[in-house]
Amino acid sequence: MDQPVPLPLCSAAWAGFPVALSFGIIAFWGSENLFWTAPTDAFTLVEVLLTAAAYSLVVAAVLGAVIWSGLGGWRALFLGGALLGWLVEGVIVGTAYEAFPFQLIWTPLAWHAAITGLALGGICRAGPHWPLWRHLGALLALGLFGAGFAQLWPLERGAMPDIAAVVVYLVGVGLLVPLCNLLLDRQRLSVTPSWLHKGAAAVLAVIWVVQLAFAPTVLRLAVPVLIGATLWAMRRLGRTSQVQTVSLGRPAPVWRHALFLIAPLVTSFGAVAGWENIGGMEIWPIALLTSAFGGGMWLWLVGSAVWRKA
Repeated sequence: MDQPVPLPLCSAAWAGFPVALSFGIIAFWGSENLFWTAPTDAFTLVEVLLTAAAYSLVVAAVLGAVIWSGLGGWRALFLGGALLGWLVEGVIVGTAYEAFPFQLIWTPLAWHAAITGLALGGICRAGPHWPLWRHLGALLALGLFGAGFAQLWPLERGAMPDIAAVVVYLVGVGLLVPLCNLLLDRQRLSVTPSWLHKGAAAVLAVIWVVQLAFAPTVLRLAVPVLIGATLWAMRRLGRTSQVQTVSLGRPAPVWRHALFLIAPLVTSFGAVAGWENIGGMEIWPIALLTSAFGGGMWLWLVGSAVWRKA
């Protein structure tokens, strides 16, 4: 695999900042914009900046775990997405403890790991190097999935915004995704987690401890246990060869990254068309299928780590 060329003023030691920010924005779009489909009352510039910052903080910690484990490829995307999910849902917000234990799978494994990490992450970083027909098919499938999931919201939120607001929300914010991928094309990371990664993990640990102190419940212990099991599996499955830098993938042409906008466009027009003609529908089959996939994939990877020979 070709080695990405670092930006002139961004050495491997300092690349953690733009990499964490870029992956944080991509995760923000996948786990927030694609999930909610249309802007909510909380969609303000301040809210967007705070949420993007929170995702970037979590991603910095996740990147440190991936680097430390030496895990790469689709397994790093999925298990890194699982860490993202439990840190976002169990530390940044407390939804992981609602409808316990189902919420430990939905949305951390079903959405953050399977959709944001594996699907979106794979399409963003590997997709531009696939044959064009496969890349376009994956983007179309992601867009149709988002449009189908969006049919839940009229039942939950009532009247939905018009197409203009949806396009601004999905496509407007989605414009940042190709830009982030272009930046990631030219970055590399040290094989040793930097102070940025360690600091982000420490901040999240302090937040969790403070939450436990002010709202003590045994349910909060579930998240660190699952994170610990995931970290152990990642380390067990990770590579042992010595390399100098962590590759984020080969650079791709600008137009291949720009094709990503097909997905938010399909979701936007498909979602609004469904709202106008269907008026909303239950999406529990999607939730059950993605939860079964996410939970099953996590169990399979942890099981593989258990049975792997030393």
